[in-house]
Amino acid sequence: MIFPALIVSFCANLSYYYCMEIVPEPITVSVTVLTQMFLYLSSLRVDIDAFLRSLGVDPETVKAPDTRLPIETYLLIQDQAAEFTHDPYFGLHMGEFAEAGSWSILGYLMMNCKTLGEAFEKSGRYSRIIGNLITARVELRLNKIKVIFFTPPHAPKMSRHCFESTFTSSVRMMRTLTGVHLSPLEVTFIYPQPVSTAEYERVFCCPVLFGRKENSFTIDWSIVNTPILMANPGLLQHFEQYAQDFLAELDCQNEHTRAVTKIILSRLDDEKLSIDKISKEMSVSVRTLQKRLEEEGVVFSELYKDIRERLAKKYLHENYTVEQITYLLGFSEPSVFRKAFKKWSGVTPKEYRDMSFSATR
Repeated sequence: MIFPALIVSFCANLSYYYCMEIVPEPITVSVTVLTQMFLYLSSLRVDIDAFLRSLGVDPETVKAPDTRLPIETYLLIQDQAAEFTHDPYFGLHMGEFAEAGSWSILGYLMMNCKTLGEAFEKSGRYSRIIGNLITARVELRLNKIKVIFFTPPHAPKMSRHCFESTFTSSVRMMRTLTGVHLSPLEVTFIYPQPVSTAEYERVFCCPVLFGRKENSFTIDWSIVNTPILMANPGLLQHFEQYAQDFLAELDCQNEHTRAVTKIILSRLDDEKLSIDKISKEMSVSVRTLQKRLEEEGVVFSELYKDIRERLAKKYLHENYTVEQITYLLGFSEPSVFRKAFKKWSGVTPKEYRDMSFSATR
């Protein structure tokens, strides 16, 4: 069945981002996402190359296939384009120009699936191809599927245009792939309600609620069986292999940092854990390992400290005791952990827990 697979793929995506909380991967976006933005700007007769140059961006750098843009560059282009066009609904309108090519190889992969449900499953599995700024998880309800969108913890502050373009692009793709004017049952945004919601209702053709705790849309379970117009199993297999190779290449980046991180996470209860022990486990010399980490911009001591600090804060959020955290993170005794935590964050574990609790009330 498609939807058990869909749940697995979204959970796998979440697990990936959980790992990124420990060693954050730089957030990037495929330049192909700019395609729909440029189509919209062209419809407004904007000279795109001149606009990009006014921002200090070389137009050629955003046209090469499979290029990844730093998220800061993408947000600069998007937000300045919204200001340049004086369009308060820029994200909504940009998303209306989404097409298969806007989603790079992922769009073509989805276009060759048999049903919309299968296309959703592929989207969850390979969404990193088009970027890692916004991801999603699925909640199944009686005859309904709720898709909740969120950003990783280290994402920069961004305008509402990002979520709005993501939502509109998703709905546009549902309609384009199937040839059916499908719509969500409900859309929710976390930001306050604007003066007018008419444009949102025109685009989504459903109730749109603001000031909610999640950015989400809900769809009827039955639409997962909607056939895709141009399904081609042979092309699907070809594009999926390409997608797998593409992600494998992405995962090769920072491979030594990831390998060391994996060992650290499995040995956290060892209070004498050191780069010497890890280098022996990886069958390389300490100097070789240090050099490989340096090439990825990482120093072992800082990586080790960062992992322990992030996990300590996570465990405090989850109400673990100081004694439990001391054991889990390999400190010799609670007083040593308290001293280290105060050095990391400037507050004691108790003060940090109290502040976190107050922030969620």
